[in-house]
Amino acid sequence: MLHLSYAGFELRKWWRDSMSRFMLLYPLLLGAVGRFIIPFAENQSGTTFALYYHVILATLALMVGRIGGAVVAFSILDDRDDNVLFSVQVAPLSVEFFIGLKLFLVFVLTWVGTAFVLWFANLVPLPAGVILGTSFLAAFGAPLAALLINCVSKNKVEGFAAMKSLGALLIFPVAALFFVDIKEFLFALDPAFWPAKALSTAILGEGIHQLGYTTYLALGLVYVAAATVLAYRVFKRRLI
Repeated sequence: MLHLSYAGFELRKWWRDSMSRFMLLYPLLLGAVGRFIIPFAENQSGTTFALYYHVILATLALMVGRIGGAVVAFSILDDRDDNVLFSVQVAPLSVEFFIGLKLFLVFVLTWVGTAFVLWFANLVPLPAGVILGTSFLAAFGAPLAALLINCVSKNKVEGFAAMKSLGALLIFPVAALFFVDIKEFLFALDPAFWPAKALSTAILGEGIHQLGYTTYLALGLVYVAAATVLAYRVFKRRLI
């Protein structure tokens, strides 16, 4: 009962926070870029960007996780600044539940938000299974980003710098989409590489990239799960 009560409190706190509400609205803006801005730009230029739809969709989808991760990262940094995490260690709630709830909530919201972007952008007709599967893998980027920012940051000033650096790294999984040979794996260290490649394969078809859609998803899930566990252990050590 205590855990359910706290989960309700956390949801209400997120709703009251302007940054958290912004995270809920951001998928609408990203989806609108694909649905309205891209066609408008094509009409104005008299050309089509169809060859790059997979790049555009992947970029929009991955941005949802980066933004969600940044919001939760700052929520955790706020708690660290207020010594909330030290208080939790002597409370009935465990640190694992306290942090895990935030990460689970941002994962679910990012999954829904990313799926919405891929559906609403309407640049390419995608099967529901592709939308849900790719979004599921991409959603892991949000809790991982939140943990990574907290691993390298002691306060919100350092967190802001880490957030900007992490956002800039989005160029690597996007750049990987322009490679179809073995060199694509030079970008595979970024967990966002795997959902980006999976989505690109679903759009362009099997046989173009090095692996198939299902393989990208499976390997990506193993990789991002391992990276998240490792990031959490590093983060937990920094609290001691």
